[in-house]
Amino acid sequence: MKRQSFEQEILRELRRQISLRPDMGQEDLVKHVFQAMLGPGHLLSARETVTQNIEREMEQIPAEDREPLTEKLSPAYCRLNLRSAKAKGIPASVIAGLMIYGEVPGAFTREDVLCFCEKLAASGENFFRDRMTNPEELGRIREENWLPSHSALYREKYLPAYRVISSGWIPCMEIFTRMAGIRQERMLITLDGPCASGKTTLAEKLAGVLEAPVVHTDEYVVPHARKTAERLAVPGGNCDAGRLEQEVASPWKQGKTVRYRRYDCRKDCMLPEEELPEGRILILEGSYSNVPEIRRHADLRIFVTASRETREKRLEKRESEASLQRFHEMWIPLEDRYFEAFGLPDGECIVIREEQGEEETDGN
Repeated sequence: MKRQSFEQEILRELRRQISLRPDMGQEDLVKHVFQAMLGPGHLLSARETVTQNIEREMEQIPAEDREPLTEKLSPAYCRLNLRSAKAKGIPASVIAGLMIYGEVPGAFTREDVLCFCEKLAASGENFFRDRMTNPEELGRIREENWLPSHSALYREKYLPAYRVISSGWIPCMEIFTRMAGIRQERMLITLDGPCASGKTTLAEKLAGVLEAPVVHTDEYVVPHARKTAERLAVPGGNCDAGRLEQEVASPWKQGKTVRYRRYDCRKDCMLPEEELPEGRILILEGSYSNVPEIRRHADLRIFVTASRETREKRLEKRESEASLQRFHEMWIPLEDRYFEAFGLPDGECIVIREEQGEEETDGN
C-alpha cells in the first residue's frame, strides 16, 4: 500500500474515533497516530511478562460484552478491547500472542509519525487545528524513549483498556472467541481450504499465538504406489486419512502421546518417527483435513479461502512452470471435487477470506 493511501486510512479511522470520543485532545490524537503507524512494539518484551501485565489489568476492569472487541487504527493495526475480551473469555496469554505474532514489519519511523501529526495541525479541519496547538510536545515524538499517553480527560471519560495488535487478526477473532467455549481437555483444530489460500501462513501464526504444534496434511498424502486413478476418483482420496486418524487425530483426542511419521512425497519415503510435544491444542493444517475420518475428532474447524486471482498469483510466484501445470491439471480439480462432495465450507466452519497481501507500505 502506498504511503498516501495508508495515511488516508489513518485519517478516516481517526475521524471515526473523534465522532465516538469528541473529547480527544492533542495527546490522544498523537497516541492514535503513533499506534497506527508503529504498532505495539514499544510494549513487547518476554511473552510471560506481556501476559502478566495484561492479566493484572484485566483483573482490575469489568467484563463488558456490549463494547466492540476491535477498533481499527490503520490498515496495519487495531486496538483490542480488554473489557470485551474478558467478557468473551479470551485469555491474557492469547492476547499477548496476538501482539507478538501479528507484529507488522516496520515501514514507518518516529519521524513519519511527527510529519503526519504536523500535517494534522496544519490542516483546515477545525478539530485538529484547535487541539494540535503544542508544537514543542509534538517535537518529543523524535525522542527515542518518549512514549505517548492518553490525556487525563480521555482516561476519566472513556476508560481506555486495550492492547494494539495487527489488523490482520480482525477476521480471525471468531476463532478465539469460539475457542473460549471449548472445555475439552485436548482440542483439535482443523485448518482446511484450497491451495495458495493462506492456510500454512495462518497455521504458523496461530501456532505461535496458541503455543500449539502443527501437523500438515501434505505429509499425509497417499504414497505414489497407492495413487491410482481409482483411489483419486474418491473425494479426498489423495489423503491417507486412515493413517492420519490412527497416528494423530485419535490418540491426540484420547490424551495419548502422539508418535507419527511424515511422508516425503518428493522422495516417496516415510521419514523417521517423531513425537508431538504435550499440550492442549493441536492444529491440523491442509486440504483434506475435513474428510469424515478426521472431522469427527475436530473441536474447531477453520476454512481459509481467497479469490482465484489471488491464489493464482501466489502459485505463479512460488511454483515452477511444470509444477503450476500439474496444479491446474490435477491438484486443483481434486481439491474442488473434495470441497463439493463434502459441502465445504459448511455452516460449522469459521471462514477466513484471505486476499493478496504482497503490497507492503513502501513509505513513498
